[in-house]
Amino acid sequence: MNNAPISLFGKPIAVKTHACHHDDCEGEPISPCVNLFVKVTNGCNAHCAFCSNANQLITTGFDIDKLFRVIDEALQKELVINRINITGGEPSCVANRVEQILSRMDERKYQDIHVHLNTNGLLAQSQELMRHPRWDSISVSLHHYDPKKLSEIYSTRVSSQALCFEGIDMMKVNASCNLIQGYIDSTGEAHRMMDFCLEKGFTRLGFVGLMPINEYSRSRFVSLDELKLNEISHCYFTESKNRGADCKCSNYMYNKNLRVLDIYMRHYANPLYCDSSLMFDGQHLRQGFHDDSIII
Repeated sequence: MNNAPISLFGKPIAVKTHACHHDDCEGEPISPCVNLFVKVTNGCNAHCAFCSNANQLITTGFDIDKLFRVIDEALQKELVINRINITGGEPSCVANRVEQILSRMDERKYQDIHVHLNTNGLLAQSQELMRHPRWDSISVSLHHYDPKKLSEIYSTRVSSQALCFEGIDMMKVNASCNLIQGYIDSTGEAHRMMDFCLEKGFTRLGFVGLMPINEYSRSRFVSLDELKLNEISHCYFTESKNRGADCKCSNYMYNKNLRVLDIYMRHYANPLYCDSSLMFDGQHLRQGFHDDSIII
């Protein structure tokens, strides 16, 4: 893939110029594009043992004016922003900050606004944030179908009543499930998770392998290959995409009782690959997610 000669604030950036490959067929050329990740906080009110943000304090000092200078610079350079991703930490920990950002998102200028709630789509403050009408899509990290198991994973009390998304447009919402030994770790458990998501109104579910950032993640790692989704009745492989050695994903479709669930699985990802990824943390814009990649 050749990078387009595009600069932001006088510094060249790597962008996506070709669609993903389908098996061995190279992707078609596309307009230069990026995904912008807006990290509104490092803080999180869950304490997942596999997460680098576990026990992080809520950060202060987010320059909203600078964020919009970044977005406007990209748009002025005719760079396509596939998605503006509001993430963290846990965005609902700084809901007022998120709402201030959204209040400035003119729908005619700023499009494809996404929020990722890291485990806490089950808690009241994140459910309220999910009801905001400005979202084009929403992701929630949901690593089990049993509230008791969720409480163990998150180290945060989750009641059965919390597993309710009343007043939320579930057509916008997808669930992301980490595979963890002793939790979702087999074909049968994956099948139960799929049925649970359909019951709750989700239309999309992603299964994700743990990143080997600590001993917990390494000892609890479960390979996506162990799920064997093709052995589940009415679950069908639809396509596979890749960017060579940098990442590969597969998609499936599961249907039950006239309801359909799209399933996404990422088989591998190169953590150093950052073409098309920009990250703004409230102070700095970076290419990718590395501390030494500051653009401004």
